[in-house]
Amino acid sequence: MENPYIKENEEGVISFDLLKIEHGIKKICKCETPHYEIDKTNRLVLCRDCGAIIEPLEALLTICKWTDSFTEYQNRAIEKTIVFQELANKELRRRLKNAAFKDMDEHYKENLHPHCPKCGEQFNPIKIDRWSRAKEE
Repeated sequence: MENPYIKENEEGVISFDLLKIEHGIKKICKCETPHYEIDKTNRLVLCRDCGAIIEPLEALLTICKWTDSFTEYQNRAIEKTIVFQELANKELRRRLKNAAFKDMDEHYKENLHPHCPKCGEQFNPIKIDRWSRAKEE
C-alpha cells in the first residue's frame, strides 16, 4: 500500500507532504476590539464582528491584552458606586430630617411639645438657649 504523504521523484529524493508551513500570511480577523463566540461542539472560536475563525490561543492572548482595561474600568465603576452611595445616604438623611421637621411642625400647630429623650420631661422648644453640632453617624 502506497502512502499518499510520501513521494519519491526520479532522482530518488523522498519528500513528505504531511505538513506545509506558510509564512507571511496576514491575520484573518483584523477587528480592533473583537467579540468572540465559542463553538463548544467543534472547539472553535469565532469573531462575531467579521465571522473569522480564530485560533483559541490567539483569542486568549487578545483577551489578556484587555484585562488591564477591564480592571481599570471595574475600579472606576466601584469608585462611582461609592460616590453614588454617599449621595444616596445624604439624600436619605435630608429626607428623614425634612419628614421629622414636618411632623414637628404639625405637632406644634396642635400645641403639642416634645419630651426630652433623657429625662422624659416635656419642654418648650422656644426656650432652647443653645445649639451644638450633631454627632456624625
